[in-house]
Amino acid sequence: MNQADEVQMNGKMTHKPAGARTATATPRVGVFIPNYNYARFIAETLHSVMAQSHPLLDVIVVDDGSSDDSAAVIERCLARFGGGRRTAFYRQPVNGGKLAALNAVMHEITAPYMLTLDADDQLEPLYVERCLQALIEARVDDPQVAMVYSDCQLIDVAGEFIDHGRSTAFDVDKLQTMSYIPEPALCLSEACLEVMPFDPHIRVGTKHHKWLRMVARGWRGLHIAEPLFRYRMHDQNLSSIGRRVLKEIESGQLGERILSGYWTATRA
Repeated sequence: MNQADEVQMNGKMTHKPAGARTATATPRVGVFIPNYNYARFIAETLHSVMAQSHPLLDVIVVDDGSSDDSAAVIERCLARFGGGRRTAFYRQPVNGGKLAALNAVMHEITAPYMLTLDADDQLEPLYVERCLQALIEARVDDPQVAMVYSDCQLIDVAGEFIDHGRSTAFDVDKLQTMSYIPEPALCLSEACLEVMPFDPHIRVGTKHHKWLRMVARGWRGLHIAEPLFRYRMHDQNLSSIGRRVLKEIESGQLGERILSGYWTATRA
């Protein structure tokens, strides 16, 4: 992908990323970022990707029919990426939801590993490096491990620390009824692509839909019990976690949050 390439989702693709889904000494990692009216957050999200210690990233941003100035913000940010970071920017004419956006750019995912990052969240600088190392090492002993996820820091609208958000160790049975794997889980691209396209009608519980499909194919996950990303709490979180957490804090309920208690479970 060229630096900050842009195409319309309903138009002809103007470029084709180089590379294939094969591991190398320093493998590329695809970072997919769907955005909808998050102009106020997307710059910080992209800056956190730019600050990653892992050098080889394919950053694919889809603006999903935003009515704010998201597109201008995204273009300015992507223009600053350089080195081993490739970028592509797509614009959907109408809002179709996160899964529809991912389905629309699945042909662009050529890196052997990938993650989806919500446009209001942020990665710690070592996120990709740590998760990728853990995934590669885990697959030596268990080739069915295909996703690595971590705990997080909960932040407010201004980016200030609120609390810790904790996931849990991977458990196939527990995943059938509980959503506990966060969205920026780093995945083996092969495992994700083989269960696509996803159901675009699912708008809430999208990550649980993805993980259930992957687990149904025999893939497994690995939990890193450290806060390696920042999860923003605000009144527009689709899962409503932001409103619930902020209300709890206002009423004096402090302490670590177990994320599965807030996220919506769905179907494969």
